[in-house]
Amino acid sequence: QLPAAAVEDAAAVHDAIAVRVRTEHEWATSAQGRGAAAGPLVRILARSDSAGETRPGGDPARPLTGIRVLDLTRVIAGPVAARALALLGADVLRVDPPALPEIAWQHAENGQGKRTALLDLRTARGRETCRRLLADADVLLTGYRPGALDALIGAPVHQARPGVVHGRVCAWGWSGPWAPRRGFDSI
Repeated sequence: QLPAAAVEDAAAVHDAIAVRVRTEHEWATSAQGRGAAAGPLVRILARSDSAGETRPGGDPARPLTGIRVLDLTRVIAGPVAARALALLGADVLRVDPPALPEIAWQHAENGQGKRTALLDLRTARGRETCRRLLADADVLLTGYRPGALDALIGAPVHQARPGVVHGRVCAWGWSGPWAPRRGFDSI
């Protein structure tokens, strides 16, 4: 019997996800809608620390052979992007937290061509293992809210290795009042 806005706000306070349905106009005129629209849909930033190395694969059908990808994504968009890289020959390792199980059929569908592992970043051993994986990655794909992985690991994940390519997906965009909220593709 609560208004939808109250449920939405209460959920966010407790790091839960509940989003009310809005019309396109309601979203576009809301503070978060304006914040999300303020930046480009896709942003490419040149890295000043690039090592300049390239390792093209020899097989035109698998041009990413030899490229190491660390997939720290969940649900749909990130895992599908990592699956595409794996099918193009990249060595993709998807890492999931043990306490957040993925839907089994979805994991099987989006995990094609990948290796998978469970890693608990809430432990010192898990954080150290993650730092080692980051140091060996050529590409890092993340799909958690801004700052969430950095806080768990204790350092900015994209700075783990000079020149690493960092692809990021964020439910609510990188600016606006909802930028730090949890979210996922289908909401």
